Amino acid sequence: MLMKKLALIALMLIGGIQFAQSQTMPFEIPKGYRWQHRIKGPEYKHSEVLELAVDEYGNYLVATFRGEKSSFVYLYVYNLYTWEEKYKVKLNDNRCELYNSYFDEEGEYFYINTDVFRNKFKKINLATNEIEEVPCSATPKGCRKLEQQYYRVDAYTIGDNYFIFRDEKHLNYIKIYVKNELYIPKDEEVVVDPAKGGLILLTPQDIRDLQAGQEITKGDIPIFYDPNSIDADGNVIPFVQDEFSAYKMRLTPNDMEKLKKKISFVYDKLVVKLDLDALEAEEAQQKNQ
Repeated sequence: MLMKKLALIALMLIGGIQFAQSQTMPFEIPKGYRWQHRIKGPEYKHSEVLELAVDEYGNYLVATFRGEKSSFVYLYVYNLYTWEEKYKVKLNDNRCELYNSYFDEEGEYFYINTDVFRNKFKKINLATNEIEEVPCSATPKGCRKLEQQYYRVDAYTIGDNYFIFRDEKHLNYIKIYVKNELYIPKDEEVVVDPAKGGLILLTPQDIRDLQAGQEITKGDIPIFYDPNSIDADGNVIPFVQDEFSAYKMRLTPNDMEKLKKKISFVYDKLVVKLDLDALEAEEAQQKNQ
């Protein structure tokens, strides 16, 4: 009986080591994608991307990096599409299971699982950097049966518009490829062109103005909100652009609902996203009043 128990423990340990490994197969760039950006991770010997994950609500990219010692890991959170660093922390856990970790719908908290065999979570406040241990029942997905997985070092954003993966030669670098039609030129001033792509960032005030019936302009593109663009069956009524008129972007109630939930989406060849920095600044100002 003792030998059977020891054998079972050994198998569990071997399984843990196995599932702690990242993918090692080289990545093939999908057809129709081109290089857009590169993120450099922490600089020290043996720095390496361990796992990548994209927020299901379309706000963030998350990466874990191997620490200088096996007793801790680094966690980085980046804003999607702008690729700016949102948050980083050194966690005194020898592992973080991103495949079993979640953001809340509002994008304020990240619940990270720190045990391969148990629902053991830490709740990270992305605004205040506060970290606390919480039971799995307090996470967005609740207590679920764990299924160990290999750490993925590649990910797609919503709609497969961006392909993100670990550099094969420089393991602490993250490469970002984008569909050709959504490529944003790396100029000093980003050009937003409906025919070539670009990023539209809408602030909370922009959304309020749109809902009040105002037309706003972003990157020389007029944008308006049509509350009557959904039919009685809940389907979007097609928006026919007059070929002799200037290009306009029409937002539907579905689009506005996505923005309120901080979910990014693609409109023609443009990526539309809530300006999270503007939202945070507004919320901070309201708290100080």
